[in-house]
Amino acid sequence: MEKERHELDTTALKAFAEACACSQVRKAARVITQFYDRCLQPTGLRMTQHTVLVVIALSEQETVMHLAEKLAMDRSALARALKPLESQGLVTVEAGSDRRTRVVRLTEQGRQALIEAHPYWLQAQKQVMAHFGEQQTQALLAELKKVEVLELLL
Repeated sequence: MEKERHELDTTALKAFAEACACSQVRKAARVITQFYDRCLQPTGLRMTQHTVLVVIALSEQETVMHLAEKLAMDRSALARALKPLESQGLVTVEAGSDRRTRVVRLTEQGRQALIEAHPYWLQAQKQVMAHFGEQQTQALLAELKKVEVLELLL
């Protein structure tokens, strides 16, 4: 059986490039992450690391599985993200109540890192608010919260 060759439909590709919700949100996420990363640079933390530390701090201690759920991350991706934080002494990852679970805790050094990072994060946040306006920023955040329910459809 001979394979049929299809030409790329550039009209369809242009429609994708302009209208694909996933593509546009991922692009925006990369841009805003790079912005926050630049603002946090003096602290040595990246925004992704900062976010993980904040979620851990709010939980006090959390299993890797529950932490991954809260962050909407794959457990293996979270495990890779935790390694440098653990190496830097910002978190501990220890055996949980059974051998299958791992518990993550923020260390005192991790708490200090968050305290030091807060003014830089706050400055980034203020710049975003100033650029978009408080009302539009709040509306954007509300719309992004709605995206999280898509996980329930999986």
